[in-house]
Amino acid sequence: MDFQAIVVGLFAILIGLAFVFAGFRLFLILLPIWGFFAGWFFGAQVVATIFGTGFLADVTGIVVGFVCALIFAIASYLWYWLAVTILGASVGYAVGTGLIGLLGISNNFVNVSIGIVVAIVFALATIWLRMPKYLAIALTSIGGAVATVAGLAILFGKLKVADIGTHGSTIGAIQDLAWGWAAAAVVLAVIGIVAQTRSTLETEVVAYGAYRNPGMTSAV
Repeated sequence: MDFQAIVVGLFAILIGLAFVFAGFRLFLILLPIWGFFAGWFFGAQVVATIFGTGFLADVTGIVVGFVCALIFAIASYLWYWLAVTILGASVGYAVGTGLIGLLGISNNFVNVSIGIVVAIVFALATIWLRMPKYLAIALTSIGGAVATVAGLAILFGKLKVADIGTHGSTIGAIQDLAWGWAAAAVVLAVIGIVAQTRSTLETEVVAYGAYRNPGMTSAV
């Protein structure tokens, strides 16, 4: 296993788990990191599609991916709504390319094009719905679960970093693995949604109780 695979795998697992279990609570902190992650893969994927090279297979793909990563990360830090839109778009892109993978279409141009269309739909839906709490929880849990499982698959040698570029997204890449990997992503996403919903509800109950009975604040 090369150094790039180790770094990408560990990064995907750490950020993925943070999004699964604390995505809503740590939203403002995690968004720029997710923006960096999404920008890096998006830039590298565009280069691979235009020039017909492998995903992160040459210096151009790495440089463009890194530049896009910085732009996405800085934009996510400076503009909250743009960061939220990037999160919605990244999940939509993964879903779009994943659906194409299910249909057995392996053309990179088609994968990227459909992925971009679905990403735009998700981004617009995120803006239109004003990113309510439960949508934030769902997006962070799903995106984090897929990233975590992809990271584990990379570290265990079941998935190559280049495979993600070939399929256009982590969802598409995971679909080609044994069904257990996709099932693990679904289970982890559900666990994340339940865990985040319960933890945020508990926080709201405590906060409401403290508001009604100021004396209980010291006991919390």
